[in-house]
Amino acid sequence: MRYFILAEVRENYPSLINGENVYNDYVSKKSMLDLCDALNSMGYCCTFFGGVKELFEAYQNNMDISDIIFINYNYGLPATFKRTQCPTLLELMKAQYSGSDPFVSLLVNDKEYTKKVLRSVDILTPISILVADLNNLINKLYIANMPIPLVVKPNCEGSSLGITDECLCNSYEDAQNIANVLLRDFKEVIIEQYIHGYECTVWVIGNSNKFRLIAPLLISENETYYFEHKIFTMQDKANRIRQYSLPNDILGDEIVNQIRHISETIFVELGLRDYARFDFRISNNKIFFIEANALPVFSKSSEIGKISQFYELSYENICKLLVETVNDRLMTETDQPWD
Repeated sequence: MRYFILAEVRENYPSLINGENVYNDYVSKKSMLDLCDALNSMGYCCTFFGGVKELFEAYQNNMDISDIIFINYNYGLPATFKRTQCPTLLELMKAQYSGSDPFVSLLVNDKEYTKKVLRSVDILTPISILVADLNNLINKLYIANMPIPLVVKPNCEGSSLGITDECLCNSYEDAQNIANVLLRDFKEVIIEQYIHGYECTVWVIGNSNKFRLIAPLLISENETYYFEHKIFTMQDKANRIRQYSLPNDILGDEIVNQIRHISETIFVELGLRDYARFDFRISNNKIFFIEANALPVFSKSSEIGKISQFYELSYENICKLLVETVNDRLMTETDQPWD
């Protein structure tokens, strides 16, 4: 089998911040070439294929893909639900590919509906409402009995797009004002209860029959681990102010094991495939799900690099876990061996 990596790359899109470094919600080309090089070094035949344009041309030209597995890290061309573009094209091509299918990609892209699904299986989440306009908004917040402070953010974006320090609001009126600002650029926003507590992110590689990696990381800023009044903004992420560590010393083994178990449950309930990342806040030993990412950045400079460091796994071994996970699932689905 050959492996073709799909990705729109960061360098081809405008930066969302001022400064020397380009920051947007796409992956860097270097991170995809690193993945390609790692797979080739282990004997896999891997090529960086391109993005939506190249994939669409392959579809139009009826390209022979019988011996190809697409490693999908393509966030899609700019659009509200862009992460469904490549899975949809790949399905039309009847291609073998990594990651979640179009429906799950669409669901997880929507923060509010993801929370609704998980509340149905008793996963704790912040109280939240979906906002598409300002009509009767403050009254809706009173009806929801929404505790203050509140977080206001785009409903269908990742990488903290649109999030500034002002998005952490201390009154319903402030939340309405920020929602008004965000709705100029985004179709929907979510207003949710702010959870004081520790912040934890969890990378998952595997599938329901075999989880190969469930790696929680605790997030801190300037040696502060418990956040009383802090959200991480787009500027924070661009400037990489977050630090990472293993969570056990601060949260304790019991809470960490619960986080791992909840992560498995979420992965299965949402119908995710192969890989994902989940964000949590932990407050008074209660674990609150914040959001999911079906297509988290795979890069030495992202959480993957920290997982390699703290879990004593080489970057190449993590790449191997990813490909073995994809291969195992596809072999199960097609019931045929591969070379």
